[in-house]
Amino acid sequence: MTLKDLYARPKPGQEARLHVSFELYPPRNPDSTSQAWAGIDKLLDARPDYVSVTYGTSGSTSASSQSVLTHALKRSGRPAMSHLVCLGRTKDQLVEVIHDMLDLGVRDFLALRGDEPKGVENFQPQPGQFHRAVQLVGLIREVAADYLGDPHAVSIAVAAYPAGTVQTRMDAVSALAEKQSAGADFAITQVFYDPNHYVELVQSASYQGVYLPIIPGVIPFTDAKRLARLESLTGVEVPSHLKEIAAIEDPAERTLVTLGATLDFVNDLIEAGAPGLHFYTFNRTRPVLDLVEHLRARGFGHVEHQDSIDLMELVAAAMRRLSP
Repeated sequence: MTLKDLYARPKPGQEARLHVSFELYPPRNPDSTSQAWAGIDKLLDARPDYVSVTYGTSGSTSASSQSVLTHALKRSGRPAMSHLVCLGRTKDQLVEVIHDMLDLGVRDFLALRGDEPKGVENFQPQPGQFHRAVQLVGLIREVAADYLGDPHAVSIAVAAYPAGTVQTRMDAVSALAEKQSAGADFAITQVFYDPNHYVELVQSASYQGVYLPIIPGVIPFTDAKRLARLESLTGVEVPSHLKEIAAIEDPAERTLVTLGATLDFVNDLIEAGAPGLHFYTFNRTRPVLDLVEHLRARGFGHVEHQDSIDLMELVAAAMRRLSP
């Protein structure tokens, strides 16, 4: 099974199921007994439907990325999706990387453009170098056909962008349509904080003939410093109400409010019909596991906002669980 099967429309009589997945990050410390690796194991042992593993630093496939992929496949027995970035890389370089991933047993990919090299202003790819994710989608299909004998033996996810100006969101939907035509199977959103933006993205995509399942990427609102760093990197502004939460002095109260705000956000996404939730973990186990524990306890269904009893149970679980 590949992940495109996970998000396939349910057959008549089957009930649609919300799928939960985690994004993992290669630890800087290669020691498998380190705290970072222990955190990865906790996340894997929570039995998500699958995990994705981010790409190597500065556009390279690091040994650490491959180690996490191999470890995740063996420990969980579930799919592990490899991120791939293509900006500034040649076809031959990318084919070699894809072969390496296939040899590890990876059959699911997230095809990304990637960031520009650090310290390089106005980066311009050279002739023969890739510069768009849609090119990578087509190449993965080509390699799967040549190497596995079937272009559809793999699944390919791509990024979607709910946040931004009206024009940038229109451009993002047009790009999503191109990726679909090139062979993408589903999309995972980048950072956003307004559930209405997700609804608008899905609607706009539908109007342009994009039928790909779009899975919202969720960042727990528990780490204000991380949200601020993401704002500086992505340009997606953190809403004022989340910034106000960061100013709460009492740690227990801040935990309650930030988890509650994240659950409200997730509630709206579930109500909007999201086929899954992809949690950006940053290898921090506690917030994600608390959220997933809460979602499982209620059957992954929508609940009324500010369900005080469930929230109190969630916080109690958070206080008992040791931080990674």
